[in-house]
Amino acid sequence: MRGTVYLVEDDDGLRESLSAYLTFRGWEVHAFCSADDFVAVPIASTPSVVVTDVKLPGMSGLALQEKKRKISRPVPFVFMSGALSVTDGVAAMKGGALDFLVKPVAPEQLDTALEHALILDAEFLAGQRHTAVLASRLEGLSPRERQVHALLVRGTNNTQIMNALGISIHTAKQYKSAVLRKFEVLTLAELIDASRPEIGSGQIGQA
Repeated sequence: MRGTVYLVEDDDGLRESLSAYLTFRGWEVHAFCSADDFVAVPIASTPSVVVTDVKLPGMSGLALQEKKRKISRPVPFVFMSGALSVTDGVAAMKGGALDFLVKPVAPEQLDTALEHALILDAEFLAGQRHTAVLASRLEGLSPRERQVHALLVRGTNNTQIMNALGISIHTAKQYKSAVLRKFEVLTLAELIDASRPEIGSGQIGQA
């Protein structure tokens, strides 16, 4: 999974080496030496992950996670630390962190964590797009078409729609055709699938 990695690391040498490695691996990398430098940077609308040290000058990695939660879209966080602190680890996971890696981090371990994070973020973004499209299509229905849509997604047939709404079978078929057309689908099964509130909405670390 390709995507954007936001790297926050105050050690210049480590930051440069990680940036070079992650770029070599094919990710777009934006590196910062402090949380304060990164906190106001907007998160891309493409699959993204934040990789940050826990201990940083000024704002800590945990404080960054909490701050980003309030001002940015949800994005996965992967933490790094020179020593595994149970307290820090619990706080990070409660804040929605996906992983907590102990330095020195093996390349394979980092790769796995980032791939997992980016896949989850891609699923989250797909769910967001689906929700927006669903809302737009529902908004395009007339009040009666919304009633028919609500019946259709429960698997109701034309005769049942006719009886439920007190309309003719011909009118029921017309409304069904209009709903399918506005949802840009051909079958009832496709309509039901397109009308699910969320798709691909994997849980990700909140930021």
